[in-house]
Amino acid sequence: MGKWAWLLPGLLLTVLLLLGCSAGKAQTTDTAGAEPVDGSSTEAIPESTANAEEPELTVTVTVADGGLLAREDRELLADFMTLWYRSVGSFEIEDFTPVFLDEEEALRHAASCRTQAAIRTAALEDLHLTHCRVTLTVTDVYGDTVSASETTVMQFAGLPGIKSELFDMPHTFVLTGEGDNSRIAYHAADDNPYTDFSYDTERGVDAHYDDLMENIERRREQGWEDTAERSCGHPYDRQAALKYMLTYADHRNSEWYAYDDVGGNCMNFGSQVLLAGGIPMDYSGYDCWFSNGTGGATNSFVNVGWFLDYAQCNAGFGLVADTEANYYTGQIGDLLLVGIYSPRHTTEICGLVTDDSGRTVDYLLCSNTTNYRNFPAGAYYYTRHWLVRICGWND
Repeated sequence: MGKWAWLLPGLLLTVLLLLGCSAGKAQTTDTAGAEPVDGSSTEAIPESTANAEEPELTVTVTVADGGLLAREDRELLADFMTLWYRSVGSFEIEDFTPVFLDEEEALRHAASCRTQAAIRTAALEDLHLTHCRVTLTVTDVYGDTVSASETTVMQFAGLPGIKSELFDMPHTFVLTGEGDNSRIAYHAADDNPYTDFSYDTERGVDAHYDDLMENIERRREQGWEDTAERSCGHPYDRQAALKYMLTYADHRNSEWYAYDDVGGNCMNFGSQVLLAGGIPMDYSGYDCWFSNGTGGATNSFVNVGWFLDYAQCNAGFGLVADTEANYYTGQIGDLLLVGIYSPRHTTEICGLVTDDSGRTVDYLLCSNTTNYRNFPAGAYYYTRHWLVRICGWND
């Protein structure tokens, strides 16, 4: 059956999903369907222009526990979230030992923050945070284990007027001790700085650090040289795609089966965005791309790697895409696949961040699992990026 596989949610689809989903200073951010940037220049990407001086950062944390936690435990969780966002927002890593029982857990979290600070320092816009408002909603307490959901609004210094939002990210805390002796014995969260971070205990650093930074360098070496647009019979409706992604970045469209619990909903959401932009489902040939919306779908519709293969190889009817275009030539409605070594996650471009001369230096993204809206690509823990430029479709 090959890529034709018409799958109900089950073991095979679960395995496939798990494999695939988990300039000057930037001055303007276009979220209204900008034209492609002028690609005539091959000038090299300049060095990062992040501010030398750290901007003042305000972090506000609210823990909504519905009376499930003792005051000291509630304050402990608030302290942890404050330390986390102060670290990744100011690029000055805080001491996590006051909130953790075990020193290695504290060092592990500090190392994750250090990696994120380095990634954001390398960005072509200023990704210091100036404001951060966190709401941590406790959803369950079972013994010492606390389940919670995080919704956060961030303001980056280099993206004035743009609210970057994170919605409903699951956290798990294991608490120990009582009163002023309450500490976090274990913490995990369902986002890549937590799930894909690998702690090298001997060196006290992120084991992926060198590869993450090399990915950024390779991306910046491309410059701005453009590639010719592929011709197609029907255009892509970028405004309709944008409207859909902005609407459903923070919740699921009830008309579609959601794959959050079987590997992630990211590619399923990306496919829905393409459909909203007018790309028709493709039922014919060996390479197919379709879903019945209730859980039956081809692998290419719901899995990142399979979709990239479809976008590269499809000919004749359906999607026309360019997977070899220069990284900085993306437009609103295009897909950006991200990972460390291979595509792991699908995001959708909802805005272009430009420099003084109008050239794109970064993108604003929407995504499902994790749910982001207007989040800068330059701040993603996944630093290897594959631009899929959506041209349109053919009869």
